[in-house]
Order: sequence, then C-alpha cells, then structure tokens
Amino acid sequence: MLRFIAAGVLFTALFASCVSPEKLRKENVYFNEGLDTLKLSQYQLVEPIIQKGDLLQISISSRSSSSNQLFSQNYSAVAADGAGGGGTSTAVGGGAMGNSYLVDIVSGDIKLPLLGVIHADSMTKTALEKEIIQRASAYLKEDPIVNIRYQNFRVTFLGEVGSPGSKVFESERVSFLQALGEVGGVAKGADLKNILIIREQNGKRTMQTVDLTRGDFLNSPNYYLRQNDVVYVSPSNRQLKSTDQSAQRTYQYVNMGILALNIIFTIISAFK
Repeated sequence: MLRFIAAGVLFTALFASCVSPEKLRKENVYFNEGLDTLKLSQYQLVEPIIQKGDLLQISISSRSSSSNQLFSQNYSAVAADGAGGGGTSTAVGGGAMGNSYLVDIVSGDIKLPLLGVIHADSMTKTALEKEIIQRASAYLKEDPIVNIRYQNFRVTFLGEVGSPGSKVFESERVSFLQALGEVGGVAKGADLKNILIIREQNGKRTMQTVDLTRGDFLNSPNYYLRQNDVVYVSPSNRQLKSTDQSAQRTYQYVNMGILALNIIFTIISAFK
C-alpha cells in the first residue's frame, strides 16, 4: 500500500511539472494562431488624435519671401527660399523647423502668433493643418505651407520586457512590434496572451488587452500605438510559480516525503 501511495505522489509531482511542447509553442510563439494574410493588406492606419498636453512642432511658410518675413520669426528658422529667418528654432538638414507649442492641459487650446487661439484637442493633425492654412491665408499672398509634427510621441513599457521605461519616437506611425523591439522585446517568462495597453484619449482612460500569439492582432486597431500609451507585460502563471518561494517549499516537501517513504520501504523490506 505504501508503495502505491509513493508511486502516486511521485507520478502527480512529475505530471504537474511537465508541459507539452504544443502548449509551450502556443504560449511563447508570436502569431501562431489566427493569422489571415489576406486581411493584412486591408488594414488602414488611423491617424492619431491630438490630446491635451501634446507638444506640437509647427512651421508656416510660403513661396513668397516677402510674406514669409511675417511668419519666419515666429514659426520657422529658414524661409522657403533658403534665406535665414529670425526665429529661435534650429534648421536641420536645410529644412524649416518650427517652434514648439503645448496643447493646454486644461483647455486643449494652442496659442499661435498672429493666428490666435485654436482648440486643438481631439483634432487630427491634418484637420489642424487645414485650420492653420485657412487663418494664415489672410496674411500670405500665396498658399501657406504648414507642417506639424509631434514632439512627444512617447510610449512607456513596464513589466516583463528587456528594458522597461519610456521611449520617444520621431514618427507618429509606431507599430506595437516596432516599439516592443526598441525596449528589447518581451522577457523570458512573459505572458504573451494578456498584454495590457493603458490609453488616455478625450479625457477618458481605457484599458485593452493584446494577445501576441494571435495573428489577427496584426489587423487590430491596437497594432499601431498612440502617443502616451502605457504597455504592461505581465509574467505568466508559470513564471510566477517558478519564482514563488511557497511553491518551491511545497516541491521540497514533496521530495522529502518521497525520500521518507523510500526509507520506510527499505526498513520494512529489511525485516521481511
């Protein structure tokens, strides 16, 4: 009877510690299920929405150098014809770099020289460019040229990644995989099925989960991140168990119990 009990305990311990290769593959391999290559070509990028607290770089110019003098001191360091302006920004690579304007954290407005106050919160960059062009047309003889860039397209990664922290991107077209690669990818033992994205937009905070083992994630609206997103990669249950001291103690107790039963078997066998 004691031998049957010991065998049962040993079998249970071994079975609990074994994981099939197929299950490991499903938990640790990207996009191993639900990948539809036909739908990948149908996805359209959604333009980011300007939010309160965003920092925007704005430049305004035109092909008329005389008209440009009106805006160059406030919006750009280099005029359209290549002549230097009086602004405080720095020209990079011969292009005109605009000044930075903060979207007010309370009102959502930006205050532009000559053009006044514009409510930028909840607008797309394209819509804001059109609004600025319309207002600047009153001052310029030729059609204004407006360029807007985000200067704080920041994504923060926490949890089981190679290098947790914040990363600022020059482009506002940042995919989840690109950003994940910039922080060293997921760490060993990360839970690929339950990655949390925390996002603030239009005064609301949303939380969504991402499953990187699913191929249809490539068609998801979350495939492209947005400015100020926070991504949390949690450890898997297996990783938590492996680092849990109580679980390790339980495993040790089982081993000690098996050892004790073996000693008992030996003693009983010696007296037979």
